[in-house]
Amino acid sequence: MGILIICSIIIIFVIIMGTITKTNIGLWAIFAAYILGSFVLKISPTEIINLWPTKLFLMLFAVTFFYSFATLNGSLEKIALHAVYICQSIPWAIPIVLYFLGFVLAGIGAGDGAIVLLLPVSITISGITGMNYFLAASSVICGVCIGGLTPISTIHIFIKELMEQAQYSPEIAGIYAYRTLLHSFILFTIIFIASYIIFKGYKIKTKEITKPTAFEGKQKITLEIIIFYICIMVFIPLLNITFPKLIFLEYLKRNLNIAFVSFFCALLCLLFKVGDEKKTFLRVPWRALTVLCGMSMLISVVTKTGSVERISEFLSSNISKSLSPILFATFSGIMSFFVSGFVVNTTFFPLVPGVAASGIDAGILFYAIAVGGLTTAVSPFSSMGAMAVSLIDDEEKRSPFFLGLIVWAIINITIHSILLFLCPPL
Repeated sequence: MGILIICSIIIIFVIIMGTITKTNIGLWAIFAAYILGSFVLKISPTEIINLWPTKLFLMLFAVTFFYSFATLNGSLEKIALHAVYICQSIPWAIPIVLYFLGFVLAGIGAGDGAIVLLLPVSITISGITGMNYFLAASSVICGVCIGGLTPISTIHIFIKELMEQAQYSPEIAGIYAYRTLLHSFILFTIIFIASYIIFKGYKIKTKEITKPTAFEGKQKITLEIIIFYICIMVFIPLLNITFPKLIFLEYLKRNLNIAFVSFFCALLCLLFKVGDEKKTFLRVPWRALTVLCGMSMLISVVTKTGSVERISEFLSSNISKSLSPILFATFSGIMSFFVSGFVVNTTFFPLVPGVAASGIDAGILFYAIAVGGLTTAVSPFSSMGAMAVSLIDDEEKRSPFFLGLIVWAIINITIHSILLFLCPPL
């Protein structure tokens, strides 16, 4: 347990130092990963460098770079203006529309890619209507977290495969995955409704605005590229599920990658001259990317200490059946605070059979882990939260939003734990 305590102290130290000194937490995390890895765990510096989350960095860089064209040439703002104009007679419905859009886009196959598509629009709408940033982010994220677990979505498919790898049959894994979807629906609907009430979504007012002007030439081209982007990311997986025997569609889906599609669409933006390349590069949220990837590198080093396995061994031998799911949810939530939920599920799912052997329902453990990871994905150190923070240009509004996301993540995992304690497995 000594190394676990050391790792916990280092993570807390990194966050505190970055906050107190007002310097980038990611830089502290990179340095801490080096000290812990090389001088405590005897990992070579080269191996530590290889722990940099290349896939995550490339995805976020590609997507934010692509969407920067739409931001700088006013396309996203124009979309928001039209959305506000359409809903100006019922402004209270805007968060609800965002919630259902998140659910639908994620549910038909986009998975967490729907976050990338909708967060920029929701934050832009907030700037126009005065809607609270937390409500805007909550509306989209809650919808996506539910929709991402539908049977045709990438997250559902991913966790079902992990359940099968954890020695459960496809039929049993399917049942557990459906139960996870049901619990997720209950949890995130509660969170959305609470956000709507707390941040007074029913009091949203839109200024009297005239009908927005039509999209200009560059904006029209940008919108066409965005629609092309959405069609590729959403409809190819959907078509593959609808026509599973078509080899060509399976080939396309297997090679579909959000980062490379984003880069391709960014190249289209450059070729059609819809924006300035230098200004677009400057618009990429390098600070947020450094925080996210630096913390991910540190957590990857911590994982190599075997702390996760020790925690699971302790759970199976010392904790009661009723508390095990809560502790699994807590640990997965803490880990997801800094890294992708995919990493959390990959780390914890293989440990379920051993813990479940003591008589604990495996399904509730899977739910505790999968949804526990989703609850803290709004953290500014994780992908969803980092993207939300990066979309707010005003530094005075960004700083409290950054801290607020931390509080929001803690509240989410608390509600999840309470539901696990009060509600029996479904």
